[in-house]
Amino acid sequence: MISKNFFESLEQIAYDRGLELKDVLAKVEVAMGIACKNSDVPYKGIVKIDADYDKKKIRFFDVLTVVEEVDPEGPRGQITLEEALENHKRVKVGSEIREEINLSVFGRKAASLFRQNLLNELTSLEREDAYNMFSDKIGEIITGRVTSKNDKFIAISLGKGVEATISTKDIPENEAYLIGEEKKVYVTKVEKTGRGPKVFVSRSNKEIVRKLFEMNIPEISSGLIEIMGIAREAGVRSKVGVLSLSDDVDAKGACVGSAGSRIKAINAALSGEKIDIFIWRDDPVALIAEALSPAKILSVVPDEKTKKAIAITSEDQYSLAIGSRGLNAKLAVLATGWKIDIKKLSDAVEEGIEFSYNVKN
Repeated sequence: MISKNFFESLEQIAYDRGLELKDVLAKVEVAMGIACKNSDVPYKGIVKIDADYDKKKIRFFDVLTVVEEVDPEGPRGQITLEEALENHKRVKVGSEIREEINLSVFGRKAASLFRQNLLNELTSLEREDAYNMFSDKIGEIITGRVTSKNDKFIAISLGKGVEATISTKDIPENEAYLIGEEKKVYVTKVEKTGRGPKVFVSRSNKEIVRKLFEMNIPEISSGLIEIMGIAREAGVRSKVGVLSLSDDVDAKGACVGSAGSRIKAINAALSGEKIDIFIWRDDPVALIAEALSPAKILSVVPDEKTKKAIAITSEDQYSLAIGSRGLNAKLAVLATGWKIDIKKLSDAVEEGIEFSYNVKN
């Protein structure tokens, strides 16, 4: 029997490494099996651990299984009934013979092998645990800490001994990264490698906007409001189309929050990126007019077969509808899935476009 101190040290190892004690004990069993194969005493069976969690005691047993005939290609630890009956009277085919292992006879080689293999097994367990944890986070936002940066990459520690890198090409243009600063990142992919999981994260993916809305707006996480469309120019501006599934819930008001508290929290998480929220409509006229906000649209002429539309504005609203560098129009197109051609009222009249003032402002 191993001392209580050994059990307590394993508890501490599990705690320090963020592992389950039962998983650590399983690795102890594996390491002991390797040590027993190399000890001065020949062990023929399979080493199994017997842990008493209440008394904090551990025992190891050499386990043999009684068979009619030993299969050379079968599992380790087989013994014929005839051999078993030489030392054990009440056994039959299928019985298990358990003999406690006397660790006091272990030599230096076996003890060294146990320690080394336990460390290796614990490292493997940590990597597997980290892989499983981050695999469950794909499509989610996690918080990391900036640890280093250069002209090409920024390294972010994610915990569990895992560090991700983001290419500076993929960083929103308005963001600065300071060593030690915490950043929320979106997990896009996780790969298993021999050195632990490789986690791919992003700050420019548009889905980080969706997740931030879910995290900060209870009506979205509960399903009362649905996000119907998102378009993003990372670091500059996003457009988010929302639809209320309840007559009692104002979709846009809920997303903005009291005194803008909710949208401000999302802005802060995106380093000040502007967010346009518009109400999603089934009617393409109303949808396109909403998507082009904050500009006021006079008329929308949609072609539902081609999903193309002409949006007509007054002279003073044209630049606002297009947006700086054409961004407002571009985001409206991406968010709605409609190809939108924006025209001034005077140009529409001159071109002979048939339209009516069908937008309610």
